[in-house]
Amino acid sequence: MANRCYQLSVEGVLSASYRANVLHFQSAGTVDTDTVAAGESLCNAFDASLKALWLATLPSSYSLVTVQARRVDLKPSATAYKTYGVGSEIGTRASNACGQQTCPSIFLIPTMGVKSGGRIFWPAIPDGDLVTSSYSAGWMTAVNAFFTAALAGISSGGITWTLAVYSRKLNLISNIASHTFSPVVGFQGRRRKPAGAV
Repeated sequence: MANRCYQLSVEGVLSASYRANVLHFQSAGTVDTDTVAAGESLCNAFDASLKALWLATLPSSYSLVTVQARRVDLKPSATAYKTYGVGSEIGTRASNACGQQTCPSIFLIPTMGVKSGGRIFWPAIPDGDLVTSSYSAGWMTAVNAFFTAALAGISSGGITWTLAVYSRKLNLISNIASHTFSPVVGFQGRRRKPAGAV
């Protein structure tokens, strides 16, 4: 079987503001003619192995709403979903988010010889975990735990998935050697409130 890459969209709400993060996972255990089973496997693997670790990095004002998975390196693909009730899966760090648009960036460093790295603009950082633009040791430990599990491999339905970097331009899947934190919080313009919003 060929190694395939699936996109996992992790969607949530932060104080009534929509948040989506796109992660890529690879597996050699998928069947090319059944993208539904593979997508469901990835959603279920996230739910069983990564959901609690994901929520452990996020403030209590964040609520996980849905995860959806589809194949990206070979098309077409069906999309599989796993949905949660609003407010049923909330961030487990005590404080609220520090801001709507200012969030940490995590850089995914691929293995040697690969030009294209990755970046995740985290949904939010709890107010108590950002002191003079520096991340608290506890928050970084929680994020590192998420990446350790994602890189070690998560499984469901007989398929094992590992976090990867996917280059759309090159249609290339790369292993991740390590990750690093941005030195300060970043700003993402598309998270800016539209004119006239309250």
